[in-house]
Amino acid sequence: MVLENKKIIVTGAGQGIGRAIALACSKEGAVVGLNYLTSEESAKTLHKEYPQSFRLMPFDVSDPEAAGAAITRFLENEKRIDGLVNNAGINLGGLLASQGMEAIKRQIETNLLGPIICARAVLPAMMQQRGGVIINVGSVSAMRPSRGQSVYAATKGALESFTRALAVEYGRKAIRVHCLRPGPTETRMFETTKALAGEEILARLPLRRFGRPEEVAEMAVYLLSDKAQFVTGSVHTIDGGYLAG
Repeated sequence: MVLENKKIIVTGAGQGIGRAIALACSKEGAVVGLNYLTSEESAKTLHKEYPQSFRLMPFDVSDPEAAGAAITRFLENEKRIDGLVNNAGINLGGLLASQGMEAIKRQIETNLLGPIICARAVLPAMMQQRGGVIINVGSVSAMRPSRGQSVYAATKGALESFTRALAVEYGRKAIRVHCLRPGPTETRMFETTKALAGEEILARLPLRRFGRPEEVAEMAVYLLSDKAQFVTGSVHTIDGGYLAG
């Protein structure tokens, strides 16, 4: 098992890609901290089924005090943090001129400020143990946004820049930083887009199918593992050829 005995925190782990990553990490031997805000039932179900593999971590990633306290408790109990997957994110579609400031702020705070807060919270432990991996989950929208995604796309583009900068800052401490860039993937977040433009999106995909959360999770497991020791500062696209089409 490539993640045996590793301690990993996954934000937004109650559903979709986050849930798939958490499950994949546990199957490879990791103890996983399940962060959630709205998907309490799903997270608790995972914890109940696999109590030895999961630790519940309910907090808002955009709240520095709550995130710091939860991560500190995880560290106290597990003694180390080998990986952080910044997956929590929201997409509140709307054309910029008509979108309310509350929706704009929520996306920026969750999608960009959240990863910054969580990374900042785990870095002292990773520096002390001289090693660790941070994965930021982005989106192909950073490169190829659709109408109504201006704010969401901006946060995901910034997340890619944050990934590269963090890799430069902490590489000397043996801390690796990656960004996953999933394409159209069968998740709850994608359901609305799929209902409105599913056939059009499918036509752009050379593989002629949507991705599965488990396929993104497989890449995350590889990047979290020691097999990827010389990989950092990279954006890894998993999109069925969407950006190439």
